Amino acid sequence: MKVLLILLLVSTLLGSPVPLPEPLTQTGAFRGNPFTIAVQLKDQNANPIDNATVLFFHETHDEYLGSGITNLTGYTQFIWEIPPTHELGPIQLNATFRGDPERFLLPSMILVPVTIFAQLQNSVDIKDSEGNPIDSPLTVGQQLFFHITVQNDELSPIEGILVQLILEPDQIIKEDTTLQNGSVILSCLFNQSLENTVSFTVRSMNYDFFNGTESSYIFTIGKTFTNFVGLPAFLNLHEETFITGQLCQISGSGIEDASIELFSETESLITSTLTESDGSFQFDLQEIVDTIENHRFLILRYNGSGGHTNAQAIIGIIQGFHGNPFSHFLDIVPSAGVSPLLQQFSIIIISCLTIGTTVLTIRMKRSTGRIVSH
Repeated sequence: MKVLLILLLVSTLLGSPVPLPEPLTQTGAFRGNPFTIAVQLKDQNANPIDNATVLFFHETHDEYLGSGITNLTGYTQFIWEIPPTHELGPIQLNATFRGDPERFLLPSMILVPVTIFAQLQNSVDIKDSEGNPIDSPLTVGQQLFFHITVQNDELSPIEGILVQLILEPDQIIKEDTTLQNGSVILSCLFNQSLENTVSFTVRSMNYDFFNGTESSYIFTIGKTFTNFVGLPAFLNLHEETFITGQLCQISGSGIEDASIELFSETESLITSTLTESDGSFQFDLQEIVDTIENHRFLILRYNGSGGHTNAQAIIGIIQGFHGNPFSHFLDIVPSAGVSPLLQQFSIIIISCLTIGTTVLTIRMKRSTGRIVSH
């Protein structure tokens, strides 16, 4: 609540007006909130005048607001409840003393310049990359999305408000302006290895007669994000001897002495190994070829430890031929008796598992029946 002290000067027994003070500096007030106007009434000798009635007016609207009676020190005050729908911008109030002939006091009045503001409000939902709410603790390497809606004091969306996402103490990560519906999405990749907690602030800046606001969000720091790099998507058991890769954290540095486990497609543990100082590792396929010969894919896992997240990768297995597994296909051309509807189209059917053992391309054409293998 903004409080304004107004010194109201009046005339004395001599009957000559006393000069009014200099114009007051513009004062801010928020609609929907109480605003206090305090005045002191003195004579030209600076003596307080008690038991005097001071009237308060909305000068801009030519509206009477209320009154107050001065105490022994010459003070009185009036609390104006600003309507929640009051227009925004500068207005003028006034405090008036209409004089007291019985005490030979002349009238006096002073203007009170006030600017009416509206307070902005932030509505913030913090989600991950899949749209799920973020739960603390945060993981280093985690993507955060701040879904922000800015509204005024009437809960109406406000367009064009500059919103900043700040990593405390004062690092601006992202900023953008709100759309017509008052919304904006600010994202960041949390990739700083901080201890204990981290604090984000969403700050909506001042705009026109809208007063900015901010809200803070504190998260505890959890594990560091880890993942496999350098792994092949597919293995050809007839051409390759090793599975090689690297286990890294978000900074790109490798993780040493991490246990990497190799599982079959049926989730059976085949073997395991430890990473080197740079996070690299390898599995010798010759040692396990008999075990995985009829498998479609393998699973590599790291069960996070030492402040790191879990990591998993899937590698497909190519078996039964050499060379490019996508170079073999069959052209199947239907003979008589095939539905005319089917004969009107060239239909391509691709059968490709995640691990892709082979690809068949089947084309149906108008012709005599024959099968051509390439």
